Amino acid sequence: MEKQKTYGFLNNFIYALNIERKSNLRLLAITLIKPIGDIVGTLLNSYAPKYVLSFIEDDLPFNTIIMYTVIICLIMMILDVISTTCYNSFEFEYRKTEGYVEKKRMDKLFHTDFKNMESPDFLDYAQRAKTALNRGKGFHGVLYQSRNFIAQGTLMILSAALIGIQNLLMMIIFIVISFGIVKISSFFTKRDKIKFSDAMAPTWRKMNYLESTTKNFDFAKDIRLFNMSNAFFNQLSGVNETYKELNRKHHNRMVLWEVSLGSVLIVQKILMYTWLVYNVVTGAYQISDFVLYVGLVSTFHASVGYVNWIYSDMITNSLMINDYRNFVDWKEDRETADEKDGHITEINLDKFEFRFENVSFKYPGHDNYVLKNVNLTIKNGAKLAVVGVNGAGKTTFIKLMMKLYEPSEGRILLNDVDIKEYNREEYFKLFSPVFQNVECFAMPIYQNISFAEEDKTDMNKINEVLEQSGLSEKINSYEKGIHTNLLKIFDKEGIDLSGGEKQRLAMARALYKDGKVVILDEPTAALDALAEDRMYREFENMIYGKTAVFISHRLGSTRFCDKIAMFEDGTIVEEGTHEELMAKNGKYAYMFGIQSQYYDEKQKNSDNVEDADLEINEGVEALKVEMEGGQ
Repeated sequence: MEKQKTYGFLNNFIYALNIERKSNLRLLAITLIKPIGDIVGTLLNSYAPKYVLSFIEDDLPFNTIIMYTVIICLIMMILDVISTTCYNSFEFEYRKTEGYVEKKRMDKLFHTDFKNMESPDFLDYAQRAKTALNRGKGFHGVLYQSRNFIAQGTLMILSAALIGIQNLLMMIIFIVISFGIVKISSFFTKRDKIKFSDAMAPTWRKMNYLESTTKNFDFAKDIRLFNMSNAFFNQLSGVNETYKELNRKHHNRMVLWEVSLGSVLIVQKILMYTWLVYNVVTGAYQISDFVLYVGLVSTFHASVGYVNWIYSDMITNSLMINDYRNFVDWKEDRETADEKDGHITEINLDKFEFRFENVSFKYPGHDNYVLKNVNLTIKNGAKLAVVGVNGAGKTTFIKLMMKLYEPSEGRILLNDVDIKEYNREEYFKLFSPVFQNVECFAMPIYQNISFAEEDKTDMNKINEVLEQSGLSEKINSYEKGIHTNLLKIFDKEGIDLSGGEKQRLAMARALYKDGKVVILDEPTAALDALAEDRMYREFENMIYGKTAVFISHRLGSTRFCDKIAMFEDGTIVEEGTHEELMAKNGKYAYMFGIQSQYYDEKQKNSDNVEDADLEINEGVEALKVEMEGGQ
């Protein structure tokens, strides 16, 4: 894992304000206007009693005193209205900023290197970035508290300056004490962030997994039939114990922090009031001056406490913003590679050829190679079968070909150009994949195929690909047809598809995308041999005229392919046509021989069932004729 940047509090604070400026200027205005009203209103509260008393001391007319008092009260009321309006408007206006930062986070998740989605370090930062978007945390916490921080910080400085006019030494003492309070808070805040928030990231990630899994429809049957509830409870208990222990230590740190701050604040308060009482006793202050400085001292004391508390809270939230920034700015390998990477944005290929040259791959942080020295050529229009047992490296080979991974060694060429030089998004358009695990999304059927809004979806083409994939009869049986929602998450009348129907949905997606290269990665793994045979015949029609790669540990696909590459332990051990490999009588022939027995047995059983059905039907017909003759 690369070293992540640590930004200072001021840097993160300015970053948050800049996010506010980009996303919602009204929110920025609210953030800046409210402190002005708070500052003027608080100072007016301190000075108003002095002025009223001085009016009395100066023997001003009663009507004049009332008039000035009313004016002061009206100004205070106006300021209070401004402050309250800004306060109440914040949550509503923040929604726009919240959507802005969430979009940036989701954009990173959608476009990051695929391998990062399998990296615990990256996923931990993804969780920490998500925490930075919670209400009261991260951006919301900093922006919400920034209004009070600006106001109370300004009040602390102004009240200290006004006190310093009377006694410079006392002001210096107050500032030194306040600086000490800030250092204490900073120490505890940073320590607690590392010991609690950061330490909890993996635990929160596990909690999220356990929660999402128990709510996932795909796992519901397994959880019940295999009585997995105990296993989940045990996992959750372990996670809760970790949380409980970290939270206990967090609580102890908070107690020690509060005791430390309370002690310092008491000392500060004693010094302030001792100074005021001394000046009154010695006659240095009049009653109106005494009331003013009591207000200023109270304002300073309160503002120091507020600034300390707000600053500590903002430090914690600033560190969360730091995590968010490290996540959205997470450097991708392609950003630090050759400057030619991704510079080709147009891939208009009438004929093309893929060539693997000494390609090896191992996952980051691992020593063992998943693929080693793979050399293979896939010509335009070719049908390649990639076969081998589970774990042989077949799917990794495909992920490299589709640029989801980049080789650790060697290179992959498309028409003699390293695929690293092709723009990633444009390169992805080449492929129409059908994977083993088909995900259905809680959206209409047409959108599950086109992945586009209705006005950007060709509905005629949707119906065509549903017909080609053999799913149209099923979909047309629903009242809303292709507008029927899948799953019941957003629509109580949403539907679910069977395993075979999901595979056909995946076929429809591939047909709609109409990529030049069709990738079929274990698409029939959940089917029996005869259903697999039928589906491969449908695939044969689907890929007519296209380049296709079949990945399977079962050999039902090889009869439709021009070339077969057999993988074992990450290397290609045999390569050729079906006939050539059978003639070699090697590992492929051995695997095919074993599997063909299974296919023959299934076919024989099917034939027996059909014969039995024929005999039953003939018997029924004979019985009907006999009964009709008797009548």
